[in-house]
Amino acid sequence: MIDRIHHVGIVVHSADDALGFFRDTLGLPVTEDRVVEEQGVRGVLLACGENEIELLEPTRDDTGVARFLQSRGQTLHHICFNTDDIDAELARLKAMNVQLIDETPRDGLAGRIAFIHPKAMHGVLVELATPPAGSHVSHDKGFDHLAVSVADYIAAQESWKHIVGLEVVNEIHPEGRGMVIGQMPCGQAIIELLAATTPDSPLAQRLLEQGERASSMVAIEVADLDAEVAKYRAKGLTMPDPAVGVLPDSRTSTISAEQAFGLAIQLIEFKR
Repeated sequence: MIDRIHHVGIVVHSADDALGFFRDTLGLPVTEDRVVEEQGVRGVLLACGENEIELLEPTRDDTGVARFLQSRGQTLHHICFNTDDIDAELARLKAMNVQLIDETPRDGLAGRIAFIHPKAMHGVLVELATPPAGSHVSHDKGFDHLAVSVADYIAAQESWKHIVGLEVVNEIHPEGRGMVIGQMPCGQAIIELLAATTPDSPLAQRLLEQGERASSMVAIEVADLDAEVAKYRAKGLTMPDPAVGVLPDSRTSTISAEQAFGLAIQLIEFKR
């Protein structure tokens, strides 16, 4: 059973440099740091409430992660979901003829892992993981939401429901943006499916240029957005003034991907 987002993985040139931001500036504690020789990467996991952020630094040039970094630069690589039984999940997916990268689990930073091919998930590389005993566990909220841009909203809903068991329970139609946001709860976080509703919207143009993919961004809820912005500005980061967000009753400000090693960090405050 899939019960939460385990982590988002980003590919970076230097894990040590990225730790200067994620550990030292954001204050996220490291839960794992080791080289996975089979994959040719050094991986670092940092806890963010019930979720984690994974830094992937290639240690060889002949790996998929190294090629990804060369072609795409520092950016989001995959979304990983926590499951208590990866063998059962893979058996279920194989019975459904879902296209997989791994038909049997292998060792990874997050435990016993396997990847679903992005062709099965509308351009998103999805990892499943069953962590070992003693791994990071938290009941605190971590991510507020992640976003995935899709060209075929109905087909994407079906894929996410049948493959990873997530279902759209709420839709938001932001005024004047020509898009729909379908919200799928996963643990305490939301995965948003973003689809264009008009052919001339910015999202429609982005889909034409980039195709379906997960946004290289995580949103984290904060209690006092003004105080958080002031704190990070004092640490030398450039952040815009808080502004009304796309989601109802929200204000946001974002640490840009350029400052955050390819993963934009949106801070979001809700009027409760």
